[in-house]
Amino acid sequence: MKLEWLKVLDVLSQCRSLSEAAKRLHKTQPALTMMVKKIEQSVGFAVVNREGYRFSLTEQGQAFCRRAQYVLRDMDELSEFSSELANGNEPKFRISYEQVCVGEELSILLRDCYHAFAHTEFEIDSGRRFTALEQVNSGKSDLGIGPWFDIFHATGDLESLPLGDIEVGVVASPELIQQTQISYRELQSYPCVAMFESDLHFESGRMPFLNQAAMMKLDDIFALRSMLLAGAGWALMCLDLCQQEIATGQLQVIHLSDREHAFRAQIRAFRRHSRHHGPVARHVWAKLQDIAHG
Repeated sequence: MKLEWLKVLDVLSQCRSLSEAAKRLHKTQPALTMMVKKIEQSVGFAVVNREGYRFSLTEQGQAFCRRAQYVLRDMDELSEFSSELANGNEPKFRISYEQVCVGEELSILLRDCYHAFAHTEFEIDSGRRFTALEQVNSGKSDLGIGPWFDIFHATGDLESLPLGDIEVGVVASPELIQQTQISYRELQSYPCVAMFESDLHFESGRMPFLNQAAMMKLDDIFALRSMLLAGAGWALMCLDLCQQEIATGQLQVIHLSDREHAFRAQIRAFRRHSRHHGPVARHVWAKLQDIAHG
């Protein structure tokens, strides 16, 4: 069994079609199909179900893919562990966060950790909705900070720490929507601005509130706030992030007469379970635990 084959199996388990898997693997679909046949010849059973109309893995294929993921995770940990032994500290520490979740306290924490490990390169990125979860699950980030829902535990082998809460509501400029209480059907007649979605499979099914034709999508929460102020549309927005604009009347919270319109979400720091977290990761996590337990 080749390591490359295990990586192919891992990607197959995450995709909904062979064409999607081929694209992620940077292969043509015929080349991927040939590789799958070689894997099946090697293991002695069918990995891909060819009887149904839609792409799926056989029961044996699903079980084998899960085992392949364990091996790949062990390989990743082995690589990280050898790097830790060779360099003392991790050469790079990658953080993904959602912009609504990092306030002054977390900014100071990250600053202090950065100063404490001067020879470690800190990479910090943000962007689409739930991008932090996506980046951590894919192994592209060591630490994520973002809104947390219980279903996230099902997306990967994660451990997390509660850091606070955010309140989300429907927000719009009074120039766009004059009244502060309307029905859901009336709201749908106005244009909407929203963050780009992540590639997580559960998301499209969990965000029906935003399903409508007229929509502008952005990858920066502050650009989204600017578009709200310009009257481009309404949005589901972190109320703390536009508290001043609401207080001065530039924006207003819209109450729906026939549907829930205000939500609270927990903010959590999260990372993948690993037996070999490096000294930088251990230090940052310990500081986050102080906030969680403080």
